[in-house]
Amino acid sequence: MKLHQLRALVAIADSGSIRNAAKATDYSPAAITKAVRELEDEVGVTLIVRETTGITLTPAGQVLLEHARLTVGVLARARQEMDVFAGKRKGTLAVGIPSWLGMTLLGEIVGRFQLHMPETRLEFFESLLTVTVPKLRDGTLDLSIGRMPLSSPEEFTQVPLFVAGYAVVARAGHPMADCRAFRELKGATWILNRDFTGADGMFQSAFRDYCRRYTPHIHISHSGVIATSLIAKTDFLSLMPWPLAEQLVAKDGLCVLPIRDALADVEISITYRRTVPLGAAAKCFIDATTSVIRESASSADPAKRRLFHAIECLLDGGGRDAT
Repeated sequence: MKLHQLRALVAIADSGSIRNAAKATDYSPAAITKAVRELEDEVGVTLIVRETTGITLTPAGQVLLEHARLTVGVLARARQEMDVFAGKRKGTLAVGIPSWLGMTLLGEIVGRFQLHMPETRLEFFESLLTVTVPKLRDGTLDLSIGRMPLSSPEEFTQVPLFVAGYAVVARAGHPMADCRAFRELKGATWILNRDFTGADGMFQSAFRDYCRRYTPHIHISHSGVIATSLIAKTDFLSLMPWPLAEQLVAKDGLCVLPIRDALADVEISITYRRTVPLGAAAKCFIDATTSVIRESASSADPAKRRLFHAIECLLDGGGRDAT
């Protein structure tokens, strides 16, 4: 398999047609067609299907596309890094960040990062699992800070940062605001950022059992801003990590329900692909992140003390024992 063939497959998948793929690349439509045909001949299976509405990928094409994206992305990152050394261009670092970290420590992390790499452009994504896992896999993200699925340890390297608990959140004045057990939330409607009742075991002792017993109506939002707005303006309930809940209770007039049923703590880590070498910018961002966390964990600043009351630092030299 040759690089130009993989690039052609990615371009077709992204654009939906041979003509649009040619416009998005330096290849002609004939060259795109030839590259894909050669690729199909080499792998021995059909990768694309031409239809009146455009081009779709076969199941085999979808599988190969995942590998093609990663290969093309890794080589593009390597070229970018070499161009930076050669003075031809500025580098780019794409990072997934949880919203609560963006509201608290991210400013200091970025400031420290820029002291060492001022020319690097930063690109941030909200680190929802539905967003970050595919982007880590295809190389769109260099690294992400957040929770990772338990089913993918062989894919990724993880640097543990925190342990955080979860809270049940609603608008102030919600009719269920005083409920103390999940069984009292029968009939509630939820807005979540993913299906927490899945097979990865999260919240199996409380929330998943509640969902199995009462089958509540659950909506999914892949945007924290949209979810927060709906919580504030409707009777939707939600699950949030404690540091985010504390930020939004003060900022957006939300409340935390006094639920006594235990919700499992989750580990928040820096995550990146195990098989892809970290670039200089990624290493610098990780160093800046861990340094700011260690220093903040023992800070006397009231805002930081509130933050680290809601989380447990897992880095050496940080955490509650250091305060």
